[in-house]
Amino acid sequence: MPVAIRELRPGEERLFLELHAQSVRGLAAGHYPAEVIDAWCVAPTDENLANFVKNQDQEVRLVAEIDGQVVGLAALVVEGAELRACYVLPGATRQGVGTALVRELERRASAYHLDHLELLASINAEPFYAALGYASEGCTEHNLRGHPMAAVKMSRRLR
Repeated sequence: MPVAIRELRPGEERLFLELHAQSVRGLAAGHYPAEVIDAWCVAPTDENLANFVKNQDQEVRLVAEIDGQVVGLAALVVEGAELRACYVLPGATRQGVGTALVRELERRASAYHLDHLELLASINAEPFYAALGYASEGCTEHNLRGHPMAAVKMSRRLR
């Protein structure tokens, strides 16, 4: 099935946060303790949705669809050259969704004249990013709302 990538539309904020949580709970739960998973998943409360809509970091937010169903999401922060997010629903893995999202983020990053992207990969996502040409720069720890989370700093040159 072909994967279609498009920008997140107004009114889809709840969908974005819910898909993110489904992906984290379905794909990362075996790699992190429950308190980290809970901190990682942002509940779609009115306050959280309002903050998401503000988009203070000016994220470029994308979604992936298969047959009109949203099955993945991604975000790029141009300031800082950060690939901030790439999440796929558990039932849509290994169908090219994550790869399509990352490649589109890279294309957009290049259009913004960025020459590289950096990211903090979760332990379970490191092999995915490595397969796409991202190099590990070592293990680190990310703070998720007061909970330390093991992560891997990675980067890739775009030109």
